[in-house]
Amino acid sequence: MLASVIDFLVTVGYFLIALGVLVFVHELGHFLVAKRAGIRVERFSLGYPPKMIGFQWGETEYCISWVPFGGYVKVAGMADVGEDETMGAPWEFPSKSVGIRMAVIAAGPLMNFLFAFAVFAVVYGVYGHDTMASTAVTPIEDSMAATAGLEHGDVVLDVDGTEVDNSYELLRALEAGLEKGSVLTVQRAAGIRRIELPAASDAAYGIRILRPTTVGIADPGTPAAGIGLGRGDHITAVDGTPVASWYDMRMLISARPAESILLSWERDGVAMTADIIPEERMDGDKRIGVIGIRPFEDASIEVGWWEATELGAASVYTSSYLILEFIGSIFEDSRYKELGGPIRIAQMADDTAQMGLKYFLRFLALLSVNLGVLNLLPIPVLDGGHLTFLTLEAILRRPPSVRQREVSQQIGMVIILFIMVAVTFNDLNEFVFHHIIDLFQ
Repeated sequence: MLASVIDFLVTVGYFLIALGVLVFVHELGHFLVAKRAGIRVERFSLGYPPKMIGFQWGETEYCISWVPFGGYVKVAGMADVGEDETMGAPWEFPSKSVGIRMAVIAAGPLMNFLFAFAVFAVVYGVYGHDTMASTAVTPIEDSMAATAGLEHGDVVLDVDGTEVDNSYELLRALEAGLEKGSVLTVQRAAGIRRIELPAASDAAYGIRILRPTTVGIADPGTPAAGIGLGRGDHITAVDGTPVASWYDMRMLISARPAESILLSWERDGVAMTADIIPEERMDGDKRIGVIGIRPFEDASIEVGWWEATELGAASVYTSSYLILEFIGSIFEDSRYKELGGPIRIAQMADDTAQMGLKYFLRFLALLSVNLGVLNLLPIPVLDGGHLTFLTLEAILRRPPSVRQREVSQQIGMVIILFIMVAVTFNDLNEFVFHHIIDLFQ
């Protein structure tokens, strides 16, 4: 019992650290730009009222409040809902130009993106780039690589005479040879072959790296987490069919959406099995099954700090794109069920912290990108909603009427409340309800 309580407190602690850091970073962006623009900041709060503790320093009250799911910076002359009394003073928010007001609003999400970029870059610079000690490949059907003679299971030994020992080196070597073509030395069975790849105009040869079937992460709330799959587990068979690569395993699982299959794996040399039902997803117009696992990265490559910054920027871009892509398909095939709330965030914060500082920092960076993207959505009350109003003001040369803003803000509050209820229900459904049901079975 005591151990369970301690585990719970540790999970809550990691959750509060993660959320506290990201909320602080976001609100600091608003705070710094408002101060720089000469706008009076009346309150800087981590959390929402009622206030827990605080102190006054100059014109600003700094406080920590009891409701931990966010925070706010209260500037003179501006209220999230309704109208704040103004006197037309030069230090009030409405007295500033549209450009300055947009800068204050946009500074919060921008700070989240800058924070994520810095964290990603530092992680790459300190820990290197995760990779796999595998150069086994398979060609995509009808691709340039397939036409050139590459076959499933070929192991690439070198590219243009440069030896490659892991997936990262292989990918970089292939990218370097796209414009002029490349010559691969591959091992096939007991023989050595040379594969000549011509120059590629579409930035891809059509080569997939065959990852080992070792699990890196089983995402919380997924079928894989439900049967207890964890880091380091080596999947050996899917419904009795042996699998030698992540690609083979994924193809077998994706072909069985919403069907019960027998999964076999090894953990520390002990064979284990369990029935699992892959979640149904849509990949274009095709139904596929997924169980919620990510591959194990068993090696790392040192990268210079310049390359680390490039990788950091690429990670922010890729993460933002994937989030927007998810939002765009959220009502397709019930993907809203994948939305997670505070319980899932707390679980992921705890899981990544247990894995090590590198993984916890990556989680913070990804969560920061999420916070930045979601805050830019054009929903009243969010930063994106305020930016939408300011854009209309710039176009119309007058602000929307008080009534229009009040109605829009009320609609925004309803939308936010609906989202909060939905994600909380998803959390309870994944982490609580099924335990209650089990008690009565």
